[in-house]
Amino acid sequence: MDEELAADLQPLLPPRLQLDDEWHLIYSMRQDGISLNTLYRNCDPEVQLRNYKLSKGKTVATLRYADDVIKNMVVVSHNIPIGKRPLGYIMVIFDNKGNRFGCYLNDYLRPADKKRYYGNGECFLWKSEWCDEEHKLPRRLKAFAYTGINDNIIYSNLDFIAIGSSSGNNGLWIDSSLYKGHSYRCETFGNEILNEHGEGDHKYGKFKIVNLEIWRVGQLT
Repeated sequence: MDEELAADLQPLLPPRLQLDDEWHLIYSMRQDGISLNTLYRNCDPEVQLRNYKLSKGKTVATLRYADDVIKNMVVVSHNIPIGKRPLGYIMVIFDNKGNRFGCYLNDYLRPADKKRYYGNGECFLWKSEWCDEEHKLPRRLKAFAYTGINDNIIYSNLDFIAIGSSSGNNGLWIDSSLYKGHSYRCETFGNEILNEHGEGDHKYGKFKIVNLEIWRVGQLT
């Protein structure tokens, strides 16, 4: 996550998270290792709260932010009890072709104990693409909001993470190794392929992950 991407994503967040918010890196493949179990553990609110308590008393500058520029976006408040603030989560994927894409989720990722989807209409998929691929002109963000056509928003277990689904196609799908994934058009978000390759009828969205980050948006306290 860099300052430009954060600034592009911020206006798309629910209004309650756009102003008085904190962006905190809770999982990074490069920092925490390549493990779906670790990703789920770090997303667990109880683990987040425990980590917060361990870091309590430290300055904002010593918290786990991936990039110094993100600290400029941090606004700190201490007037609401722990666990009462609304939270959101941003997934950022960097693939082996230099693409950046991901999703915003209103709920934390976890191995679902029941075979059902979760999440609400605040969720969306996004991709960051070059305005001019040949000359590498500035990137632009494209977001794909929930359509309401179905409720297949988030499905996660010990084998994969899937965001959006229709007719057997997922808007974003990641396997348990956190190494391979794919993106296809789906009715849940009416999305384009997030990491499109090929031309015409031969477009596909398979990718290999170079880095994956999960950011919590919102303050625990």
